Amino acid sequence: GALQPGDLLYFRQAQSQPDHVMVFVGRSFFDREGSDWIVYHTGPMDGGPGEVRKVTLHDLAQHPATRWRPVVSNTHFVGVFRLAVL
Repeated sequence: GALQPGDLLYFRQAQSQPDHVMVFVGRSFFDREGSDWIVYHTGPMDGGPGEVRKVTLHDLAQHPATRWRPVVSNTHFVGVFRLAVL
């Protein structure tokens, strides 16, 4: 089915790098442009702690580094997961 806010996009990386999870937000309270926002943390960058970033699903699907594209043909993309809330 269609992505729902809170869904997790899971990416497996090389053995030397940790796996990566992004969160589908959908429509944002902070940016009304678009309805397919995803947020993620970059992990440490250049000796710093990294940062939280946002991207649209549309733009992520066209990412220049194919390992970040959430498509079935990408062997790094494990899939979309939804947590069961009790």
